[in-house]
Amino acid sequence: MVDSVFLVLLVLHVGSIVAWMGGAALFVSVIAPSLGKMSPASRAEFITSALPRYLRFVGGSSVIAIIAGLSLYAYATPSGSGAIYVQAGAGLGLIVLIIALGVMIPSGRRLVSLVGQMSKPQTTPPSESSAAMTIASLQKRLTMAGRLGVTLLAFAMILMVVGASI
Repeated sequence: MVDSVFLVLLVLHVGSIVAWMGGAALFVSVIAPSLGKMSPASRAEFITSALPRYLRFVGGSSVIAIIAGLSLYAYATPSGSGAIYVQAGAGLGLIVLIIALGVMIPSGRRLVSLVGQMSKPQTTPPSESSAAMTIASLQKRLTMAGRLGVTLLAFAMILMVVGASI
């Protein structure tokens, strides 16, 4: 007999991990390099229109992945020699969640806000060089967090596959 709760949790966990890791890989390999090659007007339009959706997607898929994974672990706790690998993978997943929610998403929101403020006419113009430096710093922080996240998620996936196979 098929355990439907286990199957639903597994599909939800794996599906959200695929979305999370795919979104992070897309950012690192396509979005971040493309931002540097866009004109300032195109970059501003892309950041204000696409980045908020991307951040919601990554935030949602990461939270769903962790909740489904913890639920799956509580429902069917692995035993034997593979359990340590699953636990190590879960630990890495939690670290990446902290990076996503603590660094990447707040930096992305700040970037969207700053770019949005710069595109509006103001009575007292902010220092262009200061704003440009902040934007560059935020973009670099997003890229570094994305790279670290993809790398750690890849290791987490390997550990969990090994743990489930043993």
